[in-house]
Amino acid sequence: MTKTSEELKKILKDENNMVEDILNTFNKCNELWFHKLWIIKYGLKDNLIDMKDLLNELEYCKRSFYKDDRNYHCWNYRSYIISCIHIIHKKLNNMNKENKENKEKEKNLDETNKTHQTHQTHQTIQSNQSNQSNGCFNFDVYETNYKLSKMLIENNFSNFSAWFLKYSLKKSIIDTNNELNLIKNAIFTDPFDQSLWEFYKWFLFQNGNDKEEILFILLNNNTIYLFFPNLINLNISKCICYDNNNKEIKGSWDKHIIKINNSNNINDSNNKESFVFSFTFDKNYLLLGNIPYIKFVLYYYKYNIYVPHQIHYEQNILKDIYRLYNNSSKENNKYEHSIIYQIDITKISKCQLFNILLDNNQYNRKGIYQFSNNIDDNNDQNKIYYNFYKYINSSNILLNISTNMDLHLLNLELEQINELLLLENDCKFALYTKFEILKRIEHFEEALKVLDYLKQVDFLRLEYYKDQETEILIKKRIHDYYETSEKGNNNEMLDLTHMNIKSIIYPLMIEAFFIPKIDLSNNSISEGYNGKGTLNFLYNLRELCLNNNKLKNFIYNQLILDS
Repeated sequence: MTKTSEELKKILKDENNMVEDILNTFNKCNELWFHKLWIIKYGLKDNLIDMKDLLNELEYCKRSFYKDDRNYHCWNYRSYIISCIHIIHKKLNNMNKENKENKEKEKNLDETNKTHQTHQTHQTIQSNQSNQSNGCFNFDVYETNYKLSKMLIENNFSNFSAWFLKYSLKKSIIDTNNELNLIKNAIFTDPFDQSLWEFYKWFLFQNGNDKEEILFILLNNNTIYLFFPNLINLNISKCICYDNNNKEIKGSWDKHIIKINNSNNINDSNNKESFVFSFTFDKNYLLLGNIPYIKFVLYYYKYNIYVPHQIHYEQNILKDIYRLYNNSSKENNKYEHSIIYQIDITKISKCQLFNILLDNNQYNRKGIYQFSNNIDDNNDQNKIYYNFYKYINSSNILLNISTNMDLHLLNLELEQINELLLLENDCKFALYTKFEILKRIEHFEEALKVLDYLKQVDFLRLEYYKDQETEILIKKRIHDYYETSEKGNNNEMLDLTHMNIKSIIYPLMIEAFFIPKIDLSNNSISEGYNGKGTLNFLYNLRELCLNNNKLKNFIYNQLILDS
């Protein structure tokens, strides 16, 4: 005997209640949580569950967290319910489109057919209105996650899952001061809780930096070079350059080929990833003087950006539901993102050797070095390269602090960490966070002292701290080179000898871009790191000394700029 929809709804509700009763005793039984999800899936397939039911499931998860806020089964189940809500949202959007199309068709039907068509779609419209009234279109996953994380942290601040939930929050709903006060209150209560420090470091250094950015831009002859801080897979077939009238500028794209472990494999040239991409204009547009700016629209692939309302279902347990409601399992360009980058031609330096973009608008946060846009060959040569160095260095620093932070705020945070260290001077988490701040504000000597102390406090990570020490020493040597070089002397050699350097992986040492001579003798550099080594990207490097290293077969894949 076929059951009515109301009877089926009651059966599902009773089944769900039974599972919840058992979960009260066995709340970490994976089979029970999986069966609970199966009930939801079954109900969605046959339109036996609406938005109200899904919101009730979120409330059930919330109640479960009061009993056990680290129950990863419940966290996992909650993420699936969030996905179901977005699937229903997609379904309703599709239904709205269909209803609009039906209304358009009804205008062309006679009165009899129109009445019949209205009767057919009446039930669908009712379902649509029911879900809307139950809050489907008003559901905000960010606001929901914010409230839940706030509640759980206030109940127990030592909850990594709750802190992790904050990682996906929109910047618009985050108050920087409130977040900093919340995390620091928790840290001062228990400074040895690692989960607190992990979120604190993320908030200071990574928040808002999930999308790719450009490190710096160089113009040489008729070619624009785009330097990225990370290895990036640029979809050059879609990238476009526009002029100030929004008309496409024709040209050809290329990239700096990354060789892997000194390989001569032909597949290296097929590698779509690189740190440096270039665009060569078909005509010498920039020298005509009638283009005030150009705009690049760049498309790239990135696979680790987590956005709660953008879910990919190919390998997801809900993929059959998604296909049912969306008529397709295909999600075009799901990992493709874009950068829109506008270049003011007047802010490209006039130096004969290097035409680098010096754009203050890109780095207008408090505490950042201010650059002179009127640099030409008549200026102090040392000042020219110092400005270039500071520009790249400032860009590198900004890409390694959160979008909601600046150097002034980092200094304030440093003061409070110092206060904590007066009470808990052996707290390795506080010491390492202090080191990360000192590195970004370029207090090299103090950063080295902190590393020396960390080697004693956290000796199990001794080798890691040695590598960090080497990195700081390299940055300090480069900084001192630009600070102390004699006026107009371009032949001084950067001395990086006897520093136990094992590898120089891009973008480490990219600040040495304008230094023509580098001595890396008496280190431990091996050929296995050459493919992504920064030396390949120092286009002004003319003389390199590598005596007494661990090199057996050094292949140098550098591009030399025309001068």
